[in-house]
Amino acid sequence: MKRVPDTVRTGFTRHTRGGFTIVELVLIVAVLAILASIAIPRMGWGTMGKIEAETAARQFSNYLRLARSLAITHASSNGEGYKVALAQLKVKQVIQAGILAAMKPVKPVKPIKPAKPVPLSYTSYSIINASTSEVVKGPIGIPKDVTCTGDDVFQFTPLGQLKDGSTLTLQFSKSGGTTVVTVTPVGRITVQ
Repeated sequence: MKRVPDTVRTGFTRHTRGGFTIVELVLIVAVLAILASIAIPRMGWGTMGKIEAETAARQFSNYLRLARSLAITHASSNGEGYKVALAQLKVKQVIQAGILAAMKPVKPVKPIKPAKPVPLSYTSYSIINASTSEVVKGPIGIPKDVTCTGDDVFQFTPLGQLKDGSTLTLQFSKSGGTTVVTVTPVGRITVQ
């Protein structure tokens, strides 16, 4: 085999062959990986939460549009329309005083009145035929860490308007970011 010289002489100038060794390339990749590991956590993972809340709000607005479309499409056979109903979990009532007294027999305990259930964030929603109460689609789950609060029933008439005639809103929040879904009395759906 013929060995190629590191330098080539052409005329009066001397040219050196350029290139990087594998060691230099590995060092550059390692430095870039270290810089990336420092920069990525500083980008703010809160942004991911905001995006998740916005995605949940947009999905909900698409189901609102579907319910409105079904109400308009089936207007001749369904005079009540379709609705999107949200479901939520409730906190259980406080433990009865008798159980507390059994736990601490030394000190008498006054009876505690059961607390009213405290509503939590909505956890799912369904599209329901308002005339037959049949669930058409759902339940569709809201992501676990996304807080969803606001009005609980959005019912569309056969003309595509809200049944109550008032503006309804629903807020989706996570990591400080809030996205609001608004439905006007005429059925216009916006996500902000």
